[in-house]
Amino acid sequence: MRPAVVASITAALLVGLSGCSDNKEKREYAVPRSLCGIPVDSETLTPFLPGGREVSVKQTMANMWGVSCEVRVDDRPSVLASLWWTNQPNTAAYVGSQNNSRLDHRAEGGRFLYSGWEAFGETRNCTSKKLLGARLFTAFQMETSRHQDANAMKHLITDYTNAAEKTDTCASGKPFPG
Repeated sequence: MRPAVVASITAALLVGLSGCSDNKEKREYAVPRSLCGIPVDSETLTPFLPGGREVSVKQTMANMWGVSCEVRVDDRPSVLASLWWTNQPNTAAYVGSQNNSRLDHRAEGGRFLYSGWEAFGETRNCTSKKLLGARLFTAFQMETSRHQDANAMKHLITDYTNAAEKTDTCASGKPFPG
């Protein structure tokens, strides 16, 4: 075959394949505005979510110590948000149990630890007498996103943690219903 013919066929195949890929990346669902009952900035969350047709948010774990909510797109896990009561003294100790974490950014003296795809935060003044003085911590983990953005993660965890501080759970220090 002549080089011009090979180039034309290759170009046509690439155009066809890129057309298929655009359909896969199209987002046909509304981005959640709250996770585990806590408001979330849907504009900041959007880039971390894959394209797809349907989104669901469901509670994946709940006991008196914590609650986790998973965002699934077309039944694939995408984002995990969590709220936990723990007796850890700070965010770094709380994160110590997360074996895959590579948190290379910190804010507010270590109150927030984050990377391009996950973040952890510590609430202020949220303690539970019923759980022996445990403090409330928050977490975001992007499960399938190829998108990484440390500034967006900082924004997500900061807003989410500040919103958690305004809840009845924080004010009352009550354990989560399990």
